[in-house]
Amino acid sequence: MAGNAEQPIIIKRVEDDGHHDHHGGGWKVAYADFMTAMMAFFLLLWILAASDEEKLRGLADYFTPSLSEAGGRGEGMLDGQVLGADGVMSGTDGPQSEIQLPSFGQENPLAVFDSRLREESNDTVVEYEVVPEGEVLPGNERDPQQGVPSAESIQDGIGIPGEIARQQEIRTFELDALEQEIANSVQDAPELIDLQSNIRFERTPEGLNIDLVDQDGQSMFALGSSRVESRTRDLLRIIGEAVSDLTQDLAITGHTDALPFTRQLGYGNWELSADRANATRRVLVDTGVNPARITRITGLADTDPLVPEDPRAAQNRRISIQLLYPDPALLQQ
Repeated sequence: MAGNAEQPIIIKRVEDDGHHDHHGGGWKVAYADFMTAMMAFFLLLWILAASDEEKLRGLADYFTPSLSEAGGRGEGMLDGQVLGADGVMSGTDGPQSEIQLPSFGQENPLAVFDSRLREESNDTVVEYEVVPEGEVLPGNERDPQQGVPSAESIQDGIGIPGEIARQQEIRTFELDALEQEIANSVQDAPELIDLQSNIRFERTPEGLNIDLVDQDGQSMFALGSSRVESRTRDLLRIIGEAVSDLTQDLAITGHTDALPFTRQLGYGNWELSADRANATRRVLVDTGVNPARITRITGLADTDPLVPEDPRAAQNRRISIQLLYPDPALLQQ
């Protein structure tokens, strides 16, 4: 038809900004390089851990730089000579440099890989000095009569280790206070004043012995029995209260005289001394002494008399409560 004109063709161009394109692969190269370096690093650690000393020394020698200490001179065609004006310091035939060049571990190459092989400081601290024969240092004088360090040297901690000297001073103070406390407690009890002579203190290398000793007419136990007399029980309670707050271990020993025990068949002084020691233990525990501190109960019968010249003397019948000293060797550890 003549009225219908031909429609024009319209072409629309759309330009994409590229936001949806795939990224490049450059990051993969960097990541691969990183993983390669990490693998090489861990491989090096494994080689160092698996290699013996000889291989490590060869590896250290390979990586240790070699420095010339010939004052800058070298070997070759010029023999260390420099083609230049006079006065040039490098390469001259002058004396070797006094400057100490770094060694970079050349003395001990393995020390680069193992810190345990590195040399420590050569500074030496002298803790003793040579004393001419016959000369005595001040404070180390010895008592010529006893052949042991004097009281002044012990007090200053000279002659024996200082810690042991300090512990001995503390121990002596505690034992003095303990004896005084027991004596005062007995004096404060009117019914026990006449038993003061039955208490005996003795300090031995093993510890402090607190002995309850029979006297003529004053027995700590019933005759031929392990039954504790009432006043003996009061004395044991005084001792128990005095030692309950201490930390030393205790040992209890029973003793009898040499009189034969014939009241019961099969029961003698051995059994009687052990039973009396065990009865003493029960009283101390009831007073408040920790049972774990009592390490030994012993019955010695008449084998260790207090009066050897008279085996049947009343003083041989006794109970010994021993406050044990700590082992001196433990103080040196």
